[in-house]
Amino acid sequence: MTEERAREFLQKGVKTRYFFPHRTYYLPKCGMDALKQSERVCGNRDPNKMFLISLNASGHVLKGLSSGELFFDRDLVWHQQQFGKEGHIAYADVAIAESRMYGLSYVSDIVQRISRRREYKTQVENRFRGWPVMIINSIVNLALEMGVRTIFSPSADLIMAHTDRARQVQRELFDRVYDRGWRKQFIAKKQDGWWVMDVAENKARVVQGKQETELVEDEKTICVCHDIERGLGHLQADPTFATEADKHAPQALEGMLDVEATMNVKSTYNVVGTLLGAVRDQIEAGRHCIAFHSFDHNLEEWQLDRCRQVDHRIKGYRTPQSRITPELNDMNLCQNNFDWLASSISSLGLNTPLMQNRIVKIPIVTDDFDLYKRRIDYPDWEDRLLQGIAQRKFTAFGLHDCYGEFWLPHYKELLAKIKDLGTLQTLNNVSDQIICQTAF
Repeated sequence: MTEERAREFLQKGVKTRYFFPHRTYYLPKCGMDALKQSERVCGNRDPNKMFLISLNASGHVLKGLSSGELFFDRDLVWHQQQFGKEGHIAYADVAIAESRMYGLSYVSDIVQRISRRREYKTQVENRFRGWPVMIINSIVNLALEMGVRTIFSPSADLIMAHTDRARQVQRELFDRVYDRGWRKQFIAKKQDGWWVMDVAENKARVVQGKQETELVEDEKTICVCHDIERGLGHLQADPTFATEADKHAPQALEGMLDVEATMNVKSTYNVVGTLLGAVRDQIEAGRHCIAFHSFDHNLEEWQLDRCRQVDHRIKGYRTPQSRITPELNDMNLCQNNFDWLASSISSLGLNTPLMQNRIVKIPIVTDDFDLYKRRIDYPDWEDRLLQGIAQRKFTAFGLHDCYGEFWLPHYKELLAKIKDLGTLQTLNNVSDQIICQTAF
């Protein structure tokens, strides 16, 4: 919706001050806690019925707002639903079941949390005060696109009834987001805690968007992944090595971070949950991507929920030993707020990243296990890796902290060679790109 379309909103009864130019991305994915919420309020447990609507400001309203500094601030944009796109203002989670659409939650971190960045507070609140109106207009657009007949949008009362009692709830905020937005532009009736809207009756009231295409660069992508597990992966098979790994892995982590800082490389660090507190600050200081590598590297016990007790926002999960246990099914991953799963090519049955059932699956081509087992020496391992990268459009490979002695002395030279072969990305970057490519 460009600046020129402000008049159309005015004609539909929306005040000029509530409009701002924006792009809307309709993403077939589950938002944070959305699948659990969907099951609770409308009985849906199917990830494939979930959609996330992302509202991104564009044009002149972004002037004076640093996208890198503001829109990707992890403390400010707590839910981290930008998917690599600048100007992210708000999102809505919805579920579609046959001819019905259920709204679940409508969130604008940047507006609702802007007090944390007081130097931007006045600008953000003035420019984006109308986000609930814009997001609701986008919801109705999706309903028209999907052939939905009836929209059920939660009232402030319903949302407050399902809000954690431990939170301090501001009634005014819930009224503004969940109640007034519908009354400003559309005809809706309140029924059993829901705003119920007949889509056909309101078609003339919606400002319909125009579909656009964004160009995606077709480039060779390389992802360096580190599995940070110390000796946990060898407690049973090789306890002596596990003891040595616990002793030397911290220095290996420091060494790989130093090399990557020198080479200006951003990698993905898949960290066992029990170790995250000890290494997180080091890794995030280099602005690397962090994912889970299970909770405690125990493949016989449930891991996902325990990971979420450590951190609620980390987006990725790398399977230990590339073993996809029954727990790691797509519904469980969605319920536990994971965007992507990384495992071996053979375990996933994929050669390139692909979204399946709202989860991005990312194949890992190889790792350094053969070096540890001494099945191959380093020069041959490196040659095999570089030849594979040259032959593939996408390559993600793994390096363990506990195996650092086998590859870390050569790491700087290896990265220099890899950088000449393609573009280095993190697995979060790859996942964001795949998700956005599914947008409509």
